[in-house]
Amino acid sequence: MTHQNQILLITLISISIASSIFMYKKNSNSSQDINSTIIVGTNAEYPPFSSREDSTIVGFDIDIIKEVVYRLGKQIVIKDMPFEALIPQIQLGSIHIIAAGMTPSPERAQQVFFTLPHLAEDPLLILSTKNNPIATTDELRNKRVVVNEGFTADYYISSLKIPHIIRLASIGEGLLALQSDRADAFVTAQSAIQPFFALHGESNLVKHIIPGTQEEYALVISKKYPELYMGITKIMNDMEKDGTINQIKKKWHL
Repeated sequence: MTHQNQILLITLISISIASSIFMYKKNSNSSQDINSTIIVGTNAEYPPFSSREDSTIVGFDIDIIKEVVYRLGKQIVIKDMPFEALIPQIQLGSIHIIAAGMTPSPERAQQVFFTLPHLAEDPLLILSTKNNPIATTDELRNKRVVVNEGFTADYYISSLKIPHIIRLASIGEGLLALQSDRADAFVTAQSAIQPFFALHGESNLVKHIIPGTQEEYALVISKKYPELYMGITKIMNDMEKDGTINQIKKKWHL
């Protein structure tokens, strides 16, 4: 081997070692992050699951995940983002868990882990005004129908081939569109509208349950962390047995 080739070989070995050290440090840092801090994604426009009180994110799912992370012995960081961005962000690795009133589905289950549901039997409702009451999905055919984008009501109404769907980000925007006559109906989950009715009563609105639309909600964990998923599953079972989940349900009138 020539002197020049020896120098080239030493250089290549040095680069390889440096790269290995860099990758080890990178992986170690990533592991350390998940071992110490859980990053939770949510959409704080969907009470009672997640919403804002002043600058603080609160809600049923937020209380659930805070208790889970506390029992894991870790720190928590909560990131607010559009609902439709949550699964892409968990796949990219910018968040570890989703706590945002998300309903398990076969399509989503191919991309992420779902815990067992911590809230079930939550039907979809048709909300309309007393001046223009709508009681069935058949009556929605030629109506302007509001849904919250990306949520179960959106998928359900889309599957009915309703021609005039108005997709809005929040419950408040949906109610405003209905009450200002920019829409004829607002389809949403019963749990999502309960906080409004608790504060304001049913006002001039009428509601009709859509038969066969019992919803359920679960936490979502990245498939990059199967051990985290198993740990959270055990904690959720413990919280169900010791009454913690029921206490949180009562707090949020669920």
